[in-house]
Amino acid sequence: MNLKKILLYIEPKPGIETISQFTVNLARPYDARVFALSIIKRPVPDIKNKTEEQAWKRLYEVEEDAFETGIKISLLLEEIEIKNRNTLTQKLINLAATFQVDLIVVASDAKLNLKKLTSETAVPVIVVPLRQNLQKDDKDYHE
Repeated sequence: MNLKKILLYIEPKPGIETISQFTVNLARPYDARVFALSIIKRPVPDIKNKTEEQAWKRLYEVEEDAFETGIKISLLLEEIEIKNRNTLTQKLINLAATFQVDLIVVASDAKLNLKKLTSETAVPVIVVPLRQNLQKDDKDYHE
């Protein structure tokens, strides 16, 4: 497997340690570059700074994990009009194609349409289960 570029999608919320460490550990033996991506909804002006600040905070956490292990990393923050999970998922698919990534990594609780993501992208997708999800009701993950 030629794994040179990994797209890691993270949402601006706490609890990304598992997926961040998983992706960094996966990238290490391949000397792959990680593209850490957060996509935020184009908010109303009074909450824009808080949303953007949270997103950058999570991205910097991933960057710290990567630097500790010598992994090359690029941080990406996209702001779009999010109408539903399909809009967000399509943006992720488009960015994966733009950056010509070899793999996409997402958390199991990501607010994405995972069926659309796995069927419409040309690269493998790894869905990382997070510990806090194990006790949630399964209905929370379907739309």
